[in-house]
Amino acid sequence: MLDTLGGRHLELGRDLAYDPKAWEQVRRGERPSGDQLADAFFHLSRIEELDAPRDGHGRFAAASSCLDPLDPPLELLRRSLGLEPPRWRGARFAVALTHDVDVPWRWTRIGARGAAARLKSHVLARRGAPAAREARALAALPLHRLRGTDPNWRFDALLDEERGRGTSSTFFLLAGHADPHDGPSPETYERLRPRLVETIVAAGGEVGLHGTYRAADDPARLAREAEVLRGLGADVRGQRYHYLRVDPHANLAPLSALGLRYDSTLGFPDAPGFRAGIAQPFRPWDLAAERPLDLVEVPLAAMDVTLGEDRYLGLDVQEAEGRLLGLLDRAAEQGGGFAVLWHTDRFDPGTARGWDRLYTRLLDAVRERGGVCLAAGELAADAAAWLDGVPSEPGS
Repeated sequence: MLDTLGGRHLELGRDLAYDPKAWEQVRRGERPSGDQLADAFFHLSRIEELDAPRDGHGRFAAASSCLDPLDPPLELLRRSLGLEPPRWRGARFAVALTHDVDVPWRWTRIGARGAAARLKSHVLARRGAPAAREARALAALPLHRLRGTDPNWRFDALLDEERGRGTSSTFFLLAGHADPHDGPSPETYERLRPRLVETIVAAGGEVGLHGTYRAADDPARLAREAEVLRGLGADVRGQRYHYLRVDPHANLAPLSALGLRYDSTLGFPDAPGFRAGIAQPFRPWDLAAERPLDLVEVPLAAMDVTLGEDRYLGLDVQEAEGRLLGLLDRAAEQGGGFAVLWHTDRFDPGTARGWDRLYTRLLDAVRERGGVCLAAGELAADAAAWLDGVPSEPGS
């Protein structure tokens, strides 16, 4: 715990009081009281998720947590101990830019049928704005077909935008479709996957593995998926489970054996913030082995779907921007190193409803507050050195 916070010189019992009753509560799976270190360990090790309620996708939600995800207790402890947070690449804080590539091509046959069905549903329910958006999208379909383009294939433009701001990002790619939740038209994704890898790598982006829906429960499947991407020339160093189907007590431990150095799944699907109570990369704790995993977790602090979808917060772009800027303000004041997730189907200007422009403003807001944007693998590598006590400044 103290190593995680940069307090290697501190000793329990000398610099910090040791309360055996609090640690006994932890051993019983209870949140301790009156001991900041024991409470911090309770959150970092995700003890509250043992035998906890989960949603229909097997996910632990913020609504089930005792944690205030925007007031992480490990950062409170860090400040109370007088420890400085790491300064990633000399900046006040760092944001790892990440994109999940769930549907790289919208106008497949099934995609067109789905859009037509949604348009009909919106018209019958007299939902004017959604109906107008679907109608505009469908009206552009013939021109896309004629040109061989697609509103979801905006990877070159996105990478150019990021490169123009001196940064890059990580794209988590699916490498299989074994469940309907993995998305429509698996044959289209399979055909496009080599082109996806080539496009991202050529532009200086990072390719990560997006472990499929069933792979979250099947390490052998996940291993095969990683090899698919590596076989296409991708240097796969990290991953994120599709649908955020992470269980920190079950499916993080197998990752390092697959040659993966980091994960960036640990976030709440229903709220922004820090699911492990820490706003910096860390090594997840293996309760069974009683040691940290040989893996860096880059915490996922905010996701476009969480902010904008009606099944979660249902915010409009202006409201979502306020939440994001609040998160960045805290990071500028207190430090932080975390990921944000923007899906690649939210960059078509005609249908993105302003979420594409919000992403650009997010990048500018990070820089304006003294932060740095970088790919998840870069932040994970710098964090591994810092967590291991390498004496140089991260990123130097």
